[in-house]
Amino acid sequence: IIIGIEKYQYLNNLDAKYANRDANAFRAYATRALGIPSSNVEMLVDDKATRTQILKTFKNNLRRLAGKKGKDIHIFFAGHGLASDNGEDLYILPQDGESSLLEDTAISRVELIELIQQVNPNSVTMYFDTCYSGQTRDEQLLVASLRPVRIVADEQETPDNFTIFTASDYDQTSGSIEEVKYGMFSYYLMKGLEGNADLNTDNKITNGELISYLKDNVSQEAFIQNRQQDPMFSGDPDKVLVSF
Repeated sequence: IIIGIEKYQYLNNLDAKYANRDANAFRAYATRALGIPSSNVEMLVDDKATRTQILKTFKNNLRRLAGKKGKDIHIFFAGHGLASDNGEDLYILPQDGESSLLEDTAISRVELIELIQQVNPNSVTMYFDTCYSGQTRDEQLLVASLRPVRIVADEQETPDNFTIFTASDYDQTSGSIEEVKYGMFSYYLMKGLEGNADLNTDNKITNGELISYLKDNVSQEAFIQNRQQDPMFSGDPDKVLVSF
């Protein structure tokens, strides 16, 4: 399931810059690098990525695609994310989401995980090119009264068969690269899956190799932009993500 939201219905001039390009590019990598048949790819972009449509995709379409248990599932999201006021929940913001009404109009990461677990997957890999600091990729505020919060959502346990890659630490902004017109995390994610993350050249990319590649390259690119962005990872570092 690939979701890209650049233009938001209720957020004027607060685009998630290049999120649609990120989603479309990841679709190509899903079939080419991850070996996923194009017929098994669900693509939701901009006004197709409303809260209703996203939930319908996870509740109905995913069940149809997964069939009997034991499938490997990949989820990619590029767009805005926010943390709850108490920092205990992380939300992705649908195209028709309202940043001041998170619980009513957004979708929590915990809810997504619970919906995916219902199809009894073999493995789940989630890629979030978003941040939860309340800022856009251009560092504009999504919430006017934004205040720093202690994010405790990372203390929640991730199911054993889940792998989660996130574009930045919880108090950082996830930026873009103007020269290539992609989100910074998405750009290096796809470069990594293309083979650049195969650090020991054994024609396999493990989760550990990918996050190491992402941390090195994204952090360095952000430093050039005079800011910090450190991708995060939760899961089994030894699990092989890609073989070629």
